[in-house]
Amino acid sequence: ALLGTTLKLLQLDGDFYRVQTPDGYIAWVDHGGVQLMNAETYLRWLKLPKLIFTKPSGFVYAEADNTLNKAGDVVLGSLLAKTGETNDLFEVTYPDGRRGYLKRTECAPFNDWLLDLHPSGELVELYARELLGAPYLWGGTSAKGMDCSGFTKTVYLMNGYVIPRDASQQIHAGAKVDPDNTFNGLLKGDLLFFGTKATDSSRQRVTHVGIWLGNGQFIHSSGRVRLSSIDPSSPEYDPVNKERYLGSRRYLGQEDPRIMKLAGNNYENALQD
Repeated sequence: ALLGTTLKLLQLDGDFYRVQTPDGYIAWVDHGGVQLMNAETYLRWLKLPKLIFTKPSGFVYAEADNTLNKAGDVVLGSLLAKTGETNDLFEVTYPDGRRGYLKRTECAPFNDWLLDLHPSGELVELYARELLGAPYLWGGTSAKGMDCSGFTKTVYLMNGYVIPRDASQQIHAGAKVDPDNTFNGLLKGDLLFFGTKATDSSRQRVTHVGIWLGNGQFIHSSGRVRLSSIDPSSPEYDPVNKERYLGSRRYLGQEDPRIMKLAGNNYENALQD
């Protein structure tokens, strides 16, 4: 869950919280990454104008004129409250009350960003390529470490969509394309799924997901965020994933209750339970 996401607290167990994300995903998080709020505090937080961080990663500085003293870090898609501004900086507040300064060139007022947002295959590719080289981390969704479906989830968040968390869930959303599994009819931004094909005695098992870029190329988090190709003549040829390809889904332009669009809602309404 990225900074600024509303979580429903379900259970406490020592230093871990069992929580539910806005898209219904239930998992455990370390207590150090969560700020508990009562109803009054939460409503006060919702009313504050927000900024969205638009670079892969960066920092909030504790002082406006000192980049060595950091209040905390931020990643692509992080959400902070805007409490002031100067020519070059926004004054921001974390959910836990920490204050600091964020460079104007690295973020945008959320409502303005949303109004200017035009989801497309090109925008999907832009944000996907911004994350090239990010290390693989099971359960991660940020440039500091992301798994395959965390990568696709964050790329689509920056295109204005909140999509299911896991590859095994993402394959059931959107519109099915390439029904013959021949890599034909795909458009830039389509999600490609990989895993174990069904047999007479076992079901299909989805274990991996990537994003189609066209010309035989796709991008995915495998060891790190990388480019791969289905073309045997390409230096990025990926015969293993080509062989275990299960099909593709199109999210862009689709109406599906499993794909939550931020457009027409403020961020909090779209991301709260």
